[in-house]
Amino acid sequence: MSVYHQMGHDSENLLSDNNLSLYKGAVMSPVNTDEETMRACIAIHGSDSFEMIFDPQLYFPSAERGSLPEWSYFPSDVDTAEQTSIRWWRNIVIKLSSAARRLHPHAVCSPAVVPRVYSNEYYALNQQVSYLLKERLARHGIEVLQTLIVSLSDLSEERRPAEIASITTSSEVNRVYLVLIGDLAPRRELQDPNCIKGAMKLIRYLSGAGIRMLVGFSSSDQLLWKFAGARDCATGKFFNLRRFTPSRFIEPSEGRGQVPYWFEESLMAYIRESDLERIKERDFLSNASRSNPFSAQILEQMNTAPGRPWLGLSWRQYLYWFADFELRFSRGEIEADSLLQEAEDRWGRLEEYRILFEERRNDGNWLRQWRRSLVEAFA
Repeated sequence: MSVYHQMGHDSENLLSDNNLSLYKGAVMSPVNTDEETMRACIAIHGSDSFEMIFDPQLYFPSAERGSLPEWSYFPSDVDTAEQTSIRWWRNIVIKLSSAARRLHPHAVCSPAVVPRVYSNEYYALNQQVSYLLKERLARHGIEVLQTLIVSLSDLSEERRPAEIASITTSSEVNRVYLVLIGDLAPRRELQDPNCIKGAMKLIRYLSGAGIRMLVGFSSSDQLLWKFAGARDCATGKFFNLRRFTPSRFIEPSEGRGQVPYWFEESLMAYIRESDLERIKERDFLSNASRSNPFSAQILEQMNTAPGRPWLGLSWRQYLYWFADFELRFSRGEIEADSLLQEAEDRWGRLEEYRILFEERRNDGNWLRQWRRSLVEAFA
């Protein structure tokens, strides 16, 4: 079981950070870099113990953002083409496989677009496309993950998770790259139990069929996906990388519009600096936070150099927690509902102490829906 970096703008330095050594790979993005730069990055950081996965990211091909249109496989006729045509996709696969052979990552995610309608025909076409790519790359030793883009609202329909899983597993598939689409803003947690349960059921069906799942664009919700049976999860340093939204394709430069957040496991929440001061005074910091090397650096800086920015440290503090949490969960050291119940109880104690966080909607209410989902998803 592993965690992966979801690469974004100016993220390569994270791959060699010794304190982030629990990460076992990276999902590479063409949005923020050119082919030659990525090829060099893969050559430097890829190894038998660190898997480099290339995601072609054609999710919104008609929106030409970042460096994506400069890549050789990007379709020049994207505005006029019939995107349900297997012939159109075959041409993309041919060019993508050539680019993949030049990059030579360990694996490539199959190309897929975000559709207008998440129909059975859409998923069947995606399966065909992934098979075409697998055929072309098999002899070159490059593995293919079938990209599975799923609408969370679609998954709220009772039979839908089983239907999607049935289509996905109807041919030889060993690995799936799951991308869950919703309209949730960064740092806002999933709260619709029907959508959460649907996603968990889909993961359980696919994992039960022997498919290795990599859930992309994860956040603290990795607890839900790991409980459901996902083997791998990926996350990134920017808050909009922890959610899959169209705005993800417009990466801010470092520091622009960004504020530091501390991730606190005792509350299962992202909190601002002033909130951190409040809970620290009440001794609410978790053991996970106390043992996090970046937490120690942040607290020391707040003490010795108040007002000094710690945005870069905040990214690393969160990324360290994400990998450390997965390790403890995989070892059986974390019981999901107990952890959520304790977090929910602490939010209640914050109310008793009249501790009000800066952001009004940062209130822990999602934890009850997460607990409901754990209880009801597989009942």
